[in-house]
Amino acid sequence: MSIILFFAVLAILILAHELGHFLFAKLSKIKVEEFGFGFPPRVFGFRRGETIYSFNLIPFGGFVKICGEDGSPSDLPAEALTRSFGVQKAYIRALVLSAGVLFNLLLAWPLLTATYLIGAPVSVEENGIPGNYFKEKGVMIIQIQEGMPAELSDLRPGDYLLRFFGKNEKTLEISDIKEVQNFIANHPEEEIRMDYLRKGKVFSTKAIPLKNPENGKGILGIAMEKVGIVRLPFHMAIWEGLKTTVRLTGLIAEAFVDFFTGIFTERKILAQVAGPVGIAGIIASAAQSGPIFILQLVALLSINLALINFLPFPALDGGRLMFLAIEVIRRKPISAKFSNIAHNLGFAILISLMLIITYLDILKLMQ
Repeated sequence: MSIILFFAVLAILILAHELGHFLFAKLSKIKVEEFGFGFPPRVFGFRRGETIYSFNLIPFGGFVKICGEDGSPSDLPAEALTRSFGVQKAYIRALVLSAGVLFNLLLAWPLLTATYLIGAPVSVEENGIPGNYFKEKGVMIIQIQEGMPAELSDLRPGDYLLRFFGKNEKTLEISDIKEVQNFIANHPEEEIRMDYLRKGKVFSTKAIPLKNPENGKGILGIAMEKVGIVRLPFHMAIWEGLKTTVRLTGLIAEAFVDFFTGIFTERKILAQVAGPVGIAGIIASAAQSGPIFILQLVALLSINLALINFLPFPALDGGRLMFLAIEVIRRKPISAKFSNIAHNLGFAILISLMLIITYLDILKLMQ
């Protein structure tokens, strides 16, 4: 089931991206030769107008084949030349190249809007949402530190902490983060039992907090936030969905800056990146936490895909935009031969990085 969900999410993200290129090319009167669902070999297809719509065997998303996109329109028939991508004005080409990124960002908006309509967990503090829209307030785990007692006890992000039981002590009914922190701190190397809520069901688990060597206090390895379930009317959900999309885009962009800065300062930077195997695991974890978390995760992945594609690296949309900017500055096109070599080399580097990251993901699983 997790594998099917992984491929479904991947297909949605890539199809949204390629749909952006497709629609903007069509709107710009550029000839689109093929719009493919999945990757070849082709299973079947049909022609509508001048475009072939194909359904292919490998279900990893889709692709768009635009006339003259390889930058060498001279081989095209005269009647097709005027509708080739390569001969269009620079701003039109820029719009078509940017459309995939735009559609990935736009995809996040309705997904996040849906979470507010269904009922999204939102931080109680500094959110701008009127308090009367909050229901079922509680302390939720938002992050679990790898290798710490919380991870070993099967706690997961999205779990609500209900109560703690300590040795020879009364039950702690949890209503505040500070209470949890104090309880854990006061029970180093002592077994504690915890009741938590997951997908509407109450579960129990046990853990033994580690002892902090600096101050002797207990450490469980969780980050928490006091949240409430927010269900909004349609007009408010749309607005909050847009605000959250913009906010997350800014936060992810900052994370990218930190990541690339860290390349020059941290040796283990690749270990912090998730490849297909790691993402599949994250999606599986989100599925166990409920549909809201799946929607939020797909929105996050869509924003990530948009920003990655916008990077000025050959083979990515950002790399093609960079070459277009150089062309405008030079007032002279970059040769198709050089452009194709650069993009092919960039693609090879990206595939190599993906293989390395996948290998690291597998090592993590084996550990």
